[in-house]
Amino acid sequence: MQDLSDQEFMLLSDFIYHTCGIVVREDKKYLITQRLGPLAQQAGCKTFGDYYRKLKEEEANEQNRLKIIEAITTNETSFFRDEHPFEAIRSNILPSLFDTLKKQKTQGPFQNLKLRIWSAASSTGQEPYTLAIIVRELLQNCVGNSISSSDIRILATDISCAVLARAISGKYNEIEISRGLNDEHKKKYFRKEGTQWHIIDSIKEMVEFRQVNLVKPFSAIGTFEFIVCRNVLIYFDDKTKSRILNQFYDMLTPGGFLVLGAMENTYCLTDKFSSLRFGKTIVYAKQ
Repeated sequence: MQDLSDQEFMLLSDFIYHTCGIVVREDKKYLITQRLGPLAQQAGCKTFGDYYRKLKEEEANEQNRLKIIEAITTNETSFFRDEHPFEAIRSNILPSLFDTLKKQKTQGPFQNLKLRIWSAASSTGQEPYTLAIIVRELLQNCVGNSISSSDIRILATDISCAVLARAISGKYNEIEISRGLNDEHKKKYFRKEGTQWHIIDSIKEMVEFRQVNLVKPFSAIGTFEFIVCRNVLIYFDDKTKSRILNQFYDMLTPGGFLVLGAMENTYCLTDKFSSLRFGKTIVYAKQ
């Protein structure tokens, strides 16, 4: 594969922006070389210019777009990643939502009343499984609780079928299991088989996985009380960020919460949310 020229970079970065909404700046040129190079070779192209021309010829091919988004974005994740957002979830967000659900359940026989949580970029599953663990522990610590795990629905989505398959398997290696989990968590929620750690079925069953592309309209998947979308908006231009955030707002029920990544916010993108601070974590609320 020949080296990426400046002109090829401009052509491909422009193509990625207009078809995927992802901005690849000049200081990220290596992303195209390292991550699109293998795709170009798989397509039988000898140069990045050949690959660009092939992409333009097949511009309507949705699979090409999905492969590019999957290649450019990272799947970096871990259990309880960054810790402090999950402390806010454990200590503030979920207790508030639990209280709301309890009050709603006392107002009438709502058989289908649920607390719906969406992990919008779940990667290989560590984030939604972390949420499931926190939910389980909160429910276990509430004496005489009127809600159970069957009242909680956790939806986990990602654009990549490959990472979703890994998430659904619930299997992690020694390095992945050592990042963010303490010994008690490993003992209670995982079982070791050979070199792999398997998350227990009662936690797996709390999470539903589905493929969703955030670049396309996604409001049809339903409404939620709590949305987690961390370290995804950083890849998109402001127009795409704004559209995604406004869809999140519309999909949240009144009193619902949104948690973004540490480097992400709603500033100059939408004025619909109110912001709250819980410790080190900024949380966005729909009033």
